[in-house]
Amino acid sequence: MAAYTSRAYSGAEDLKQLIRFAEMASAARMPRSTYVKPGDIIWAMYNVDYSDDIRLWFDDDSLAGYALFEAPLHVDFDIRPDRPTDAALLDTILRWAEERRRAVGLGADIPKAYAILGDGVLSTRALLSDHERIDMLERRGYARANRFGMLYSQSLLDSEIDPPQLEPGLRLRHVTKADLEERVDLHRDAWSVWGQSKATVENYRRLRAAPRYDAELDLVLEDSRGRFLAYCVGWLDYANAVGHFEPVGCRPAFTGRGFARAVIIEGLRRMKARRMRTALVATESANAPAMRLYPSCGFVEVDRAYHYTRRVLD
Repeated sequence: MAAYTSRAYSGAEDLKQLIRFAEMASAARMPRSTYVKPGDIIWAMYNVDYSDDIRLWFDDDSLAGYALFEAPLHVDFDIRPDRPTDAALLDTILRWAEERRRAVGLGADIPKAYAILGDGVLSTRALLSDHERIDMLERRGYARANRFGMLYSQSLLDSEIDPPQLEPGLRLRHVTKADLEERVDLHRDAWSVWGQSKATVENYRRLRAAPRYDAELDLVLEDSRGRFLAYCVGWLDYANAVGHFEPVGCRPAFTGRGFARAVIIEGLRRMKARRMRTALVATESANAPAMRLYPSCGFVEVDRAYHYTRRVLD
């Protein structure tokens, strides 16, 4: 059994390690999706500061696993997939996450997207294709919840992608420095149906300075008044030639009109122009509009990530 050391996340060099780890994990699990893509790591670290809730585990100075605790009740983690899953390391990671959950306590404000899981539990995810993780979670007392993430993929190697057809007065473009307040307002409005967003102009400005951020993949659909109606952010994994959308949103007053589809199609066109071979996107089973949207853009389901929960607080 390997001996591990662990420590808290400590900044830019650790971010580089996490990005490389995510690329390696993506490569190992292709053509299916994976747990956390490079864009997920960057979005989480720069949109909201999770640095106090990230822990890294090392084996002979190499990153063997990590965990990102999203208060109040969810943890995303991964273990290096180039070898059999280590039950002892998984157990150590979950014990750390359960302690973080107990520190939050009962009665915390639970976002709408997680409310179905209930209070007093810790939630994590397991890919439907990851039988080893499912087995180990169940042996540790975790049970599958009636909630899952839909993981979609699309090949970009086929025919050319036609530009989206827009209503008169609308235009697609990427975000500039002059757009920060409107862009943040759009994000907060789009996600208001799931609870109050933590997005601010300041953390969005930090995101724009993050590694791997490409301003020309931060797309918005704008009306004739200069109001942003829908958006998406694309991330590129050059090591695997994979593009990834995170996040995608539309103002609730304008859903159902093809606006989010327009920004995604334009994002796919730009990913293809950057020689990406595959595009990925994901959504939760609670988000019915997104589950209709992505197949309409050419995506197909390649896996599911089920939530598994264990009660750790009475």
